[in-house]
Amino acid sequence: MTWPWPLGLGSGKDAKTAMPLPKVVIVGRPNVGKSSLFNWLAGRRIAIVDDMSGVTRDRVSTLAQAGDEDDPKFFELMDTGGIGMVDRDDLSEDVDRQIETAITEADLILFVVDVRDGVMPLDEEVAQRLRYVQKTPVLLVINKSDEPEFDARGGEFYKLGRGKPVYVSSHQNRNRRQLLKLIAERLPDVYTPKPSDEVMKVAVVGRPNTGKSTFINTLAHAERMIVSERPGTTRDSVDVRFELDGLPFVAIDTAGVRRKAKIRDNLDFYSVHRAERSIRRADVVLLFLDPTQGISRLDKQMADYIGKQFKPCIFVVNKWDLMASNGDPESGMGRFAVAVQHAFRGMGYMPLAFITASTGRNVKALLNLSQSMFKQASQRIGTGTLNRVVREAVDAHPPAAQGSRNPRIYYATQVGMAPPTIVLFVNSPSLFEPTYQRYLLNVFRQKLPFKDVPVKLYLRARSQTDPNAAPAKNDESIADFGSLTETRRGRAAQPAGRTQLDREVNDLLAELES
Repeated sequence: MTWPWPLGLGSGKDAKTAMPLPKVVIVGRPNVGKSSLFNWLAGRRIAIVDDMSGVTRDRVSTLAQAGDEDDPKFFELMDTGGIGMVDRDDLSEDVDRQIETAITEADLILFVVDVRDGVMPLDEEVAQRLRYVQKTPVLLVINKSDEPEFDARGGEFYKLGRGKPVYVSSHQNRNRRQLLKLIAERLPDVYTPKPSDEVMKVAVVGRPNTGKSTFINTLAHAERMIVSERPGTTRDSVDVRFELDGLPFVAIDTAGVRRKAKIRDNLDFYSVHRAERSIRRADVVLLFLDPTQGISRLDKQMADYIGKQFKPCIFVVNKWDLMASNGDPESGMGRFAVAVQHAFRGMGYMPLAFITASTGRNVKALLNLSQSMFKQASQRIGTGTLNRVVREAVDAHPPAAQGSRNPRIYYATQVGMAPPTIVLFVNSPSLFEPTYQRYLLNVFRQKLPFKDVPVKLYLRARSQTDPNAAPAKNDESIADFGSLTETRRGRAAQPAGRTQLDREVNDLLAELES
């Protein structure tokens, strides 16, 4: 699968025909440091690295750059599983099929070996396999050469038949620039502009075996992820780029999240950690549910984590064809919808989708809904409109007094998007009960274009005794500082307290960014 890139690139150098982004594939036996090398070249931790052999199963890829700033060469860097690995979950054939696909699609192969181990029988097996690759250049990369003294051990690797190697150490950051230079020299001599940024990132999360990888393969129109009935097949969080209606998107497949009691080793721990990081990276999260298994405590915990990150979320009921075959699908949907609403009471505004990933049923509609929610989360509302909505909400249902003190809202403003972040300047945040804050959030979703997405609400104390603060008008709970009046000079005059308010808003923004 090729990465999307912009078309119609103008004149001069940009007028060249944009070719598919070249692929640089890392191969080798298990435990030679392929994933460490992948992360090192990518400049960030993407693939899981562990001393246990056979950690990587799926093809993990990212955008990388070689060459200098004046003439950059972009390419897709891809990590693969170890050739000859014996998988503990009996997935060796699936891993090998992923490796073979990567080798077939490669424009350059990095054959990685371990200088400390010397030439091993599996290295010779990899070299023999690569001899059948006729047209794709192969660069021998001798890893774990932490010091120049280790380079003297590399003579025996010449018998692998790949010519002069390059000695590197991802751990000691040795010879990275030299390796990238060699990659640039061996890439196809065509213009490869940087792919256009994705429109939206979608994280696919859920318990093991809920059909997440099948869904990703349906999006990619290829066997991009290993699919197995065995739970826990996916370990890495894998970014898969795909196009919908000519626009580029990224789907992040994650490992199935397990209960802490069922985390067997470091690999499961890292997988859960990366799934959480994928949620934080995503613009929209798809929480997969399996109707054949019901809704578990783990599903609720994942939903709670998504809610704490204020991410737009869709509850995706996969494998619905299995339930529909057992009775009336319409009534079944209604019953399951009620069960979801009951289980996730605090997230009742989030939509529910029924799909069958294996056949592609409702998949495009799900992505269209995801786009709609991303647009909602990216909306900015004018201050005047926001304050009118708050005024109407307070008029309809004023906040209850706390003893002798009346809660007052002076001003509302939106200070952020994705998630929509609203600040209310009030006389005392402690006077506003959580139930009243939830009421205001529900009003915002009903009256503003945020009906399906979480809204972050801050209450900021603002003293009425401040000489710059505008008092409440006619004993109302809202004093709208957003309206401007015209002066004789034709310029908008600052109303009383506006300068102080601007300072407070700026101070709050600085706090949120820190």
